Amino acid sequence: MKKTIPFLVFASILLCFWADAYPSPPSVFDPEGSDRRAGSPTNEFGRTLEMPAWGMIEWSSATLPKGFWYPSFEFSYVHSESYFLAGKEVDFPGGRDSTAYILGTRLLYGLSNNFSLGVYIPFMLDQKVDSGMYGTKIKMISGASNFGDVRLWAKYHFIDRYLWSMATELGSTLPTGKPHNKVSSKEAATGDGQTDLNLGLNGDILLTEESFIKLDGQFVYQFKRTYREKGEKKLIGEKLGNSFGADAGFVMNFQNMGFGGTLQYDFWQATKRNNAVITPDCDLFNLLLQLSIGNLSPEKQGKLAFTLNFPLTGKNASTTYRLGISLKTIFR
Repeated sequence: MKKTIPFLVFASILLCFWADAYPSPPSVFDPEGSDRRAGSPTNEFGRTLEMPAWGMIEWSSATLPKGFWYPSFEFSYVHSESYFLAGKEVDFPGGRDSTAYILGTRLLYGLSNNFSLGVYIPFMLDQKVDSGMYGTKIKMISGASNFGDVRLWAKYHFIDRYLWSMATELGSTLPTGKPHNKVSSKEAATGDGQTDLNLGLNGDILLTEESFIKLDGQFVYQFKRTYREKGEKKLIGEKLGNSFGADAGFVMNFQNMGFGGTLQYDFWQATKRNNAVITPDCDLFNLLLQLSIGNLSPEKQGKLAFTLNFPLTGKNASTTYRLGISLKTIFR
């Protein structure tokens, strides 16, 4: 934690510097209230990039226009070194620090103007997990390098008004990674070994041509999994707790830069093994900072995005810090 705080302060100062470094562009919002997805046949691609939904940081409710592709390549650094106990941050008993380096590929496709499909494929490049998680005496162990749990989803944009819009998401997270019981005790997991059903509701409120408020809600239902521990004959039934999340944030877009901040809340139900509680209910308040720089003109479409997540407070929840860097583009 002591090493993380100076890094967060430096990153916040950098984000504030970028927010003051670029002037606002001329207005591109149509005051007549025309459909933001309509465009002239000769320059439809350019108009799409200029619309408020496709600024440097996109509306959370935005769907890709028909026939458009939106790939991104992402690198994530994820670190956890303590947890919140009734709002107070304390060290894990016995030590449970963990660090993971994840390379991910995300691809969106516009099946119609209001309906998009998406897939996210993570790959664990390397992990280091404190052996306190597995009851061994080794201070630090190397994690498994393998694909993580793949996520698939469909997104439907069903409300589009002058100042606000909404979309809904339905998807599933597949158990393509390796859970801890399928690898040796000297390796960490790259997945949780069971299927998730994901439901989401995304909304945006337009404040100006360049700024908006984003409001999101997510629910994850986790199915039960069964397995046998190494050397054991008895079958174990485990049910990871379902989770609920709600986000509220503000985004300001400029011509070649976007900046945003979001307060996130997540709640996880208790995990049960053979109907016995092994981890209690937990929740977490988290802050997400976003910075996106680049060029979305028809000739040079592309941007580099940075995300920084850090915990604020919670109950029985791990204090997970995440730094993400992604390269994005859009084409037809």
